[in-house]
Amino acid sequence: MRPILVPARRVTAMSSTPVRWLAEQLPAWEREGIVTADGARVLRERYAAEPRGGLAQMIVAAIGALLIGTGLIAVLAYNWDDFPRWVRLSLALGPLAASQAASWWVLQRGAAATRWQREAVALLQALAVGAAMALVSQIYNLPGQWTDLVFWWCVVAVPLAWVLESDAVAIAYLLGIATWTIAQARPFTGEGADCRIWYPLLLAGILPRWPGADLRGRPQPGSRAVLALSALAGLIAVAADSRQRLNSDHASVWLTMLTAAAVLLFPLDRRGIAEPLSRKPQVLLGGIVLVTLALVASFEDPARGLLEGVARAMPLGWCWLLLTVVAAFAALALWQGRYAVVAVAALAVVPLLADADGLSRIESLSLELVSGPTVIRLVAGQGWREDDAVTIE
Repeated sequence: MRPILVPARRVTAMSSTPVRWLAEQLPAWEREGIVTADGARVLRERYAAEPRGGLAQMIVAAIGALLIGTGLIAVLAYNWDDFPRWVRLSLALGPLAASQAASWWVLQRGAAATRWQREAVALLQALAVGAAMALVSQIYNLPGQWTDLVFWWCVVAVPLAWVLESDAVAIAYLLGIATWTIAQARPFTGEGADCRIWYPLLLAGILPRWPGADLRGRPQPGSRAVLALSALAGLIAVAADSRQRLNSDHASVWLTMLTAAAVLLFPLDRRGIAEPLSRKPQVLLGGIVLVTLALVASFEDPARGLLEGVARAMPLGWCWLLLTVVAAFAALALWQGRYAVVAVAALAVVPLLADADGLSRIESLSLELVSGPTVIRLVAGQGWREDDAVTIE
């Protein structure tokens, strides 16, 4: 790497923090040949700006975008019926064009654009997309249901989370696809899209944002909670969808247990493993759902129904996919030494250890695994000890 020489005339342009100033200057230095691309990359990694006040900036940007959008909607709605069609089309598409121009301006600024600018512009454009779709549908009386609007709104808006690195749009997308999946589940609608296919595909749409192309993107704690809640709610809706297909409530309960186990065991890197439990919402939410269902299944009638549900669910391809995912995640967790979450996730496979005539076995296994001292020790990370074992009758 060539020596980095900082011209004196650029020092006077230093912004409020040296790190941000360096990020602003690196693109120009690359163009002028002062620093190579590899050297600039090393500097960006070594002097990466810490996300300070990220949540506050996102909230302020979201509130500002919502206030602007709400004000525009109120003004237009009051005079909507008096406008001719071409005016209504202009009003529907005008904010979208303006928000796209603002997004282009932010992208042109590159690293000099602040976080709140990216968040505000991305959220404003996402709202403009939804408003334009809804208004055009109303103007031309296009057929469809509200779930169709939510689906296409999410599909069209999610690239904003990638391009503008917007957490607000990513959170809105996660909430949107979870809402759509719950609405499409057959227990609620009687008919709809196959959630088993669509929800995993929609959930994969967040991967370009988290973890991103370099696999280093990490959501903020608030975003993690929304991500875990959305994934769990959507996947539980997929499990509930099997109720109508199999005509069995108990099958969907066991599929929900497998879903919670998969969320609980979701792979983490070393940094994620070292974080406290409060920063792992997927572990908390998955564990709560799994332990709650296991406690219910420790009683005689629910246990008998759960065994029946296992037999009904086994022919489903979705069931085998969940079992494969849980097994793979559990193997990785064991290799990483995450024995506590593996032990709790074992609650989901307890029904497989009993047959239809072995009701006493499943009750004993359930009571053993969900007994208070055992679960508390495991979640606390104290591990399994021989004196915690309970003899199965």
